[in-house]
Amino acid sequence: MALTLTAPLGNVITDEGRVDVKSLARSIDVTVPSIARTLHKSARYLHDHPTARSVQPRALQLVDRVNTLAGELGGLKFALAWLKTPTPELGGRSAMDLIISGEDRDFEVALGHIDSFLMADPD
Repeated sequence: MALTLTAPLGNVITDEGRVDVKSLARSIDVTVPSIARTLHKSARYLHDHPTARSVQPRALQLVDRVNTLAGELGGLKFALAWLKTPTPELGGRSAMDLIISGEDRDFEVALGHIDSFLMADPD
């Protein structure tokens, strides 16, 4: 029986329970070379091994945050718009800019920014 997920990024999870990072890149509207920087791999490696075990921890973190944002904001397109909107809290950059920068610190700052937004009390 095939695995069926209804989460916004459920289509990027394979039947084996792994993130297909090429599908992830398409789903979040970034290039494979951009996601490759995030995952510390070459684009060629990801084209050849889109579900490599070594990329799963960080890829799953990203899928989790985007799915949660999509749930909170009313859909994937709204989550992506939020992720791609520059903000003063990130020095005029967007969370997505930080995610695809390839820098570990930027990735952690972006996840923290997302988590802060998700934990904020709506007034």
